[in-house]
Amino acid sequence: MKTRPAAPSAARIAVVAAEAALEPAAGELARRLGVPLLAADAWRAGGGGPVVLWCDTEGLAVRGPAASGARPVRPRPPASARAGRDPLLRAVGRWTEVLDATAGLGGDAGTLAAAGRQVTLVERSPVLAAVLDDALRRWRAAGVAAAVRMRLVGADSRAFLVTAIADVVFLDPMYPEAPGGGRSRARKAEAPHLLRLLAGDDGDQAELLSLARRAARHRVVVKRPRHAPPLAGRPPNGSLPGRTVRYDLYAPEEVHP
Repeated sequence: MKTRPAAPSAARIAVVAAEAALEPAAGELARRLGVPLLAADAWRAGGGGPVVLWCDTEGLAVRGPAASGARPVRPRPPASARAGRDPLLRAVGRWTEVLDATAGLGGDAGTLAAAGRQVTLVERSPVLAAVLDDALRRWRAAGVAAAVRMRLVGADSRAFLVTAIADVVFLDPMYPEAPGGGRSRARKAEAPHLLRLLAGDDGDQAELLSLARRAARHRVVVKRPRHAPPLAGRPPNGSLPGRTVRYDLYAPEEVHP
């Protein structure tokens, strides 16, 4: 996304240590990110805003307010999918080098890495990048082979794509929330809502798609809600439907060796 700093989070962020023994590490993380450290008791009393960076013995996660009763949201270990039936793998095709320019919590990147692809994950939210980095280090230490094929870059994708080249560029831009705000307390603690609070809506979709098409050697794959319009109103060269999403395919705009 343009050569400027990453978009600031739309939410106030604090780091919360689930127990006292984790407070030194949580405090160091808070200092590195430039955000406050909040005691777990204060979070349970309603502090911390709509989303916090949660530190427990399983690693880093994002979490909504204590009153929601929702569990921490963290990256899931990479899991294999059936190459002939999974629409994401079919959309990426036979190429092995994938740049996931909107990594989020890394779910799609994990599927691709588990299927043997080399995946570069680009995430502009420093909080989400910290969560992903922690998960990747833990998976590698546990011997998860797919994690070795995943490389994280904490950067704004518009800046990164200016000089990047990959076989396939994958985009899953944040889809704007419907207006009205009639969400339940529990829904406000679910992963899509928390990610939107951290990363914001992608209002630069036309530019992002153009940059992706210049960086891709073979194709750009865009993940969309099944009945949503094409990204930035630009018709794709083809589409692969899934049950709830579809994968739109775009040809490159430039020729790369």
